[in-house]
Amino acid sequence: MIRVILLSIVVCLSTVGGVYGAISWKASAAKTANEPQAPKVQIMKSPMVSVPILSDGEVTGYIVTRLQFTADSELLKGSSMPPAPFVADEAFRLIFEQAPNDIKSSHNPALAKLSTNIVAGVNKRLGRDVVKDILFESWTYVTKQDMMKKQ
Repeated sequence: MIRVILLSIVVCLSTVGGVYGAISWKASAAKTANEPQAPKVQIMKSPMVSVPILSDGEVTGYIVTRLQFTADSELLKGSSMPPAPFVADEAFRLIFEQAPNDIKSSHNPALAKLSTNIVAGVNKRLGRDVVKDILFESWTYVTKQDMMKKQ
């Protein structure tokens, strides 16, 4: 008789433990499913951008740069236009407008601010947040005299 009572207690405890474990597991699985996942991004390259630097209405040199950028993969699939030409155009416009006069003395513009402005401008033109970050693959200042020597 004692064996039957002990067996009944063990069965009840294991049933209660199994139900508690199942409820805990289900609750933790629901929490992870509801958490927002980071968007999947892919790295893309822009074409080479060559921006003339003007001083007193005359070309003194060129900034030549190539940009890489991260873009949301899901938004790229639904887009009819690739963002690379927009990134190149926005970079050209901002560099042309904001290039410092003393570029020859190695005083580069604030690249972090420039990349933030490029991202904001491209996303505004595309109408959604496709581009996430801009990476500078290369950045070179070539004087007009150096360009003439190479030809």
